[in-house]
Amino acid sequence: MIQHLERLLPLLSTIPGVNIPVTFLQGVYIAASQRKIEQLEQALRYEVGLLNQKIEAGKLRLDHEYVKSEAFTANVMQALRAAELAETEHKLRFIARALAGCALSFPPPTLDRFQTMRIVEGMSDRELRVFTEYFQLLDPIDPYSDRIPNDSQISVPGFTRQEFIAALLGLQQLGMLSKEQLTDRDGDWVSTPYQSGPGFAWKLTALARQVATLSQIGPEEI
Repeated sequence: MIQHLERLLPLLSTIPGVNIPVTFLQGVYIAASQRKIEQLEQALRYEVGLLNQKIEAGKLRLDHEYVKSEAFTANVMQALRAAELAETEHKLRFIARALAGCALSFPPPTLDRFQTMRIVEGMSDRELRVFTEYFQLLDPIDPYSDRIPNDSQISVPGFTRQEFIAALLGLQQLGMLSKEQLTDRDGDWVSTPYQSGPGFAWKLTALARQVATLSQIGPEEI
């Protein structure tokens, strides 16, 4: 069913400084059920409300110039396309939170919002769930330096080992995980060697950090 999206504009306009043209969502549609549109609206209302509360409390900083720009409007369009393909309400909530994150000012290095929203759009629900749970398996102090051997038997709740590995491969294809070869110097991290060498381990990439920062998950949560 094709549903109208004009009612989302008032929600976005409550973010201080947002300057989306009145005509922006007029005539914009996505192929989605009534239920999905309502879930997106509810998720966006919650995330924008939470964003404004944290800004007022001084916990977050708004990027005043960015929210007035056409780039932020482009992020809104990306979020709408992502919502059209979303498989679950969980994914819709994640999209809404990432879009709200686009309005924030972050410390260096500069976060590529457009690239990050493109990755958010491309993640399946299973990949998203594994990504958000992945941080629980890593060193909480420095997860981006930690690694998980690819032949370890760990997984995440609700998924078989095969489903977990399939999701990791999908995240690797999206550029969010890399495979690094383990050496004897890695000590206990080195698991049963393969015939071709001592094995490999998964490691989060700079792109994964961008996604985590924008969506406020893992160690970057604010």
